[in-house]
Amino acid sequence: MLPEKFVLLSNLCIFVVVMRLFRNPIVWFLRFRCRKGYGIHSPFAFSFVTDVLYCDEEYYAYEQLDRGLCWWQKGRERDVRHLAFRLANYRRPRTLYCPGLDAPLSEACQCGSREARLIDAGEAGVADMIFVPGTDETVFSCIGEGTMVVVDGIRSCRAFWERIKADGRITVTFDLYDIGIAFARRDLNRQHYKINW
Repeated sequence: MLPEKFVLLSNLCIFVVVMRLFRNPIVWFLRFRCRKGYGIHSPFAFSFVTDVLYCDEEYYAYEQLDRGLCWWQKGRERDVRHLAFRLANYRRPRTLYCPGLDAPLSEACQCGSREARLIDAGEAGVADMIFVPGTDETVFSCIGEGTMVVVDGIRSCRAFWERIKADGRITVTFDLYDIGIAFARRDLNRQHYKINW
């Protein structure tokens, strides 16, 4: 018979692992009606949600991107890498600005668009795709027509995400609870979506 403390500790460890593998179930239930494009009337937004965010096809680079992941990282970290790949594959950026991004996510973006050239903060100009982990004020100088901005960790930098949403060049945003995606396109009506991703 196992000691009672050991059983309690093992149950707690299992609960923590389950919570990391499957995001917070409370958030999932609160956003239940915001999944898979339900209630979205814009053809652009519906296509983006169903074909990019909820795409369940296996891409050629997934195996390469999953190398080095331990079993407990197969939840969010793997999903974010796959999402970064799909976003870059969707946008096909020629210039990619990733300040402070870790190497696996930067690699996922580059795998999604092989012709993308990484630019740094010192280079002038507009980036086609911007991927930042948190706050970075240089983002605002790189936004131009057609730019896609991806912010990882918008829960911890809520004020920064609100500033991006309020920027006059940004028209459509997608709040995935912990990741924010914003598009600067004049041909789209201004709209902010919450998605249960």
